[in-house]
Formats: sequence, structure tokens, C-alpha cells
Amino acid sequence: MSAFTIDMSNPFPSGFTAGLGGPGTGGHQSPHWYIQYGMDLGAPAGTEVHAAFDAHITKFSPHDPATDSGKVYGAQLFMRSPNDEMGGFYTHLTNIPGGLGVGTQVSRGDVLGQVYEFAGIDSHLHLALVEIIGGAPSGTYQGVDLYRMFLDTANSGTVTPVTFNQDGSPPSPNGG
Repeated sequence: MSAFTIDMSNPFPSGFTAGLGGPGTGGHQSPHWYIQYGMDLGAPAGTEVHAAFDAHITKFSPHDPATDSGKVYGAQLFMRSPNDEMGGFYTHLTNIPGGLGVGTQVSRGDVLGQVYEFAGIDSHLHLALVEIIGGAPSGTYQGVDLYRMFLDTANSGTVTPVTFNQDGSPPSPNGG
């Protein structure tokens, strides 16, 4: 296991309005990395959501309005980096582009869909990131907190190299 660096960019090159809570705050309490390490990034309904890193989709749950609830609503996408040592979970999406599904390759900056607003809840993207120590599928999944980086790069095209150390330590933005 050796460290690796991935170029990341904000899922909102435009349209971001506010951070609505990061890992371990508010409703982000759970034994599941994709809840506990969630970042709620506010944007108006209909704002395009972009891939934050190069990846392949490993799980896709399309938006079914009949199943929306106060916690689970909109489409869900799970993705992993090309080396299968880092992943992400995006939810509260709608209008997923045709052709996106399990196995689809996406590049950083590709449109993944639009922010979906539900039942008076502040419209936002829920994004959670994980380092997969030892690689998927049998590696150890360790959620990571890059909330501050995403707040600082919102509404910009900034590309940030992020180094994942493959040892359980927090990732290092700016490649260092």
C-alpha cells in the first residue's frame, strides 16, 4: 500500500450557496461512512452537479419520487477512483444524464445530474468521500473529511491535488 494523489475539483463550479453541515455534524451520525462523513453542499434546485474526481460508477439508484422520504430522496451514485482506493457517494440528485449507470467511466467535471429539492428541506448535494485502504472490494473503508476544501473551492474551477496515504491518516489537500 502506497500513497497516491488524485486531482479533485468542486462539484459546484457555479451555483453553490452555503455549507449546510459537514462530517460528524447534525444528521451525519452513523456507523456508515457515506452518512457520517457526509458534506451537505447547498445549491438551488436544478443546479448542475459535477464529478469531483475521475471515477467509475459502482452503484446507481435512479430517482423514484414515490420512495422519497425526509432522509433518502433523489438519485444516488457510488463511484470509485480508477485505482479502486478512493470513492464517493452523491445523493439528492435528479435528471441524471442518459447513459450514466453501473460501470460508466466519468471524468472530473462531467455532469452527474442536478440538485433535487424535497419537502422544504434546504436544497443541497450530499457528498461523502472514503479512502479504501488496501483497495476495493476487500479493503478497509475509512471516511475522509474534505469539507473545508470543498467550501474553499466552491464556485470555481480550482483543481486540488489530494494525497491519500493508505494508512488511515487524513488525506492532504494540495498533494502534500
